[in-house]
Amino acid sequence: MAINLMQTAIDPGAPAVPPQQNTPEQLEAALQDTQGNILKSHGRDHSYHLFITFLTETEPQKLAARQWLATTAAGRVTSAWTQWTETGNRAQAIRDAGNHTSLADMNNVLLGITGTFVSLLLSADGYQALGLDATKMPEDPSFLAGAKQRVTELNDPPPSEWEEPFQGDLHALLIVADDDPTRLDSVVAGITEELKPVAQRVFAQAGTAMRVDADGNLSPDGQVHEHFGFADGVSQPLFFAKDIDTARSRTGGIDKYDPSVPLAQVLLKDPGGGEHGYGSYFVYRKLKQNVPGFRAGERALALALTQQKDPKATEPTDADVALAGAYLVGRFKDGTPVVDQQENGLRTLPNNFTYDSDVNGVRCPLAAHVRKANPRGDKQRQFGVPVTEERSRRIARRGISFGPVTLDPTDADDVGLLFLCAQSSIIDQFEFIQALWANSQDFLRPRTGLDPIIGEAGPGEQAVNQPWPKEYGSCNQLDFSTNPPTETDPFLRSVALESWVTMRGGEYFFAPSLSFLTSCG
Repeated sequence: MAINLMQTAIDPGAPAVPPQQNTPEQLEAALQDTQGNILKSHGRDHSYHLFITFLTETEPQKLAARQWLATTAAGRVTSAWTQWTETGNRAQAIRDAGNHTSLADMNNVLLGITGTFVSLLLSADGYQALGLDATKMPEDPSFLAGAKQRVTELNDPPPSEWEEPFQGDLHALLIVADDDPTRLDSVVAGITEELKPVAQRVFAQAGTAMRVDADGNLSPDGQVHEHFGFADGVSQPLFFAKDIDTARSRTGGIDKYDPSVPLAQVLLKDPGGGEHGYGSYFVYRKLKQNVPGFRAGERALALALTQQKDPKATEPTDADVALAGAYLVGRFKDGTPVVDQQENGLRTLPNNFTYDSDVNGVRCPLAAHVRKANPRGDKQRQFGVPVTEERSRRIARRGISFGPVTLDPTDADDVGLLFLCAQSSIIDQFEFIQALWANSQDFLRPRTGLDPIIGEAGPGEQAVNQPWPKEYGSCNQLDFSTNPPTETDPFLRSVALESWVTMRGGEYFFAPSLSFLTSCG
């Protein structure tokens, strides 16, 4: 029996459920047939993304590749049910250990509970090249077209400018992740050997979670940060009741901003799967970050802010540098929302906020990255769009950083984000956010400008300078230094910012059900 994808806050361990909701038996059957890393991040700190182009010139080659899919799915791929049970076992082990176990011993215990995570995704080219039944192929139009055919809609660089391995056909993506880098290397080496008879080409992208403690230092126990230095993965759509309860108790509640979403946000029935088979679309983008350039832009904005108070200043204050970064991103480096206060320090990673009290963007600018990508009710106020429509655009981010693990990379360091997100519709979720929000200079209001982190102007389009508050929280439009007072603009519009993130290649994939993958051979 198919599950109700409109349910929120699922709990596979609940002894009883209200009417019209999924029973534990239904949820277990669906999670057994659904891959992990969709409803919840796999959570490992080290990963390899193996991009595979199969040998498909002859029918025997296609059959061998399909058999590899089936064998890998049966023997290696992690189901959402396995991920759920491992998460519960980890939590119980931590509770049992209490405060009497050293960090090293605890990590060893946890490594014994969670094995290497594996997920297997197929591109539209992969379905076609392997000769899979066309009636079992997902139907999202952007997925069918592939990322190379969507560059115009997203203002991406042409594929000829992508890194060379991404320019060719990519049939599959195998994600292999572990908290033990030695065990991970061993597993990847084994998979690479298994692929030699069936793959024309395999290339890998390595990712490592960069963790930073409350004092801004690299630490294995810290919150994940990205290379610009900001806490990453703070606000995610949540599907499990336990995760929603955690958000309620640890991130300031959920009465203002509810992170729970229905399963349909990321899941859809796999057309090739069995009775309980579900899948999800994934967008993959390798995003190179220019950290020195970002720091220069951050300081330029900070100096303009400092000069509002001291016109003769030649260097920005540390406080204004931090505030400038928070204006660009929407949060301070520790995750404190700039809409809540003008300095960092809210170290619980608060997420229970909206922009209801800041409709003009004088605390959190309208162009700030997290406001552009997740407006939290702005569309309802500005355009009368129901909040449910705005929330339907949300994506589940599953990316990881690449490059040296450092908060101070040089121009020579190749660093950035291996962006990965799950959704039930690429065209209505990721592409909508990127094209109509981040890349639109008139969202939320005319001349708001691009998202300063991921926004890209179209060919021949002149990027306008985003408006930044001259004084935090002030809507004052009168200059009282003159007599009579003269009308003035509460926003700075003189700071021209460059683009610091470059898309270096990518593809669109589908994470099929395990029942489909095991039937391929």
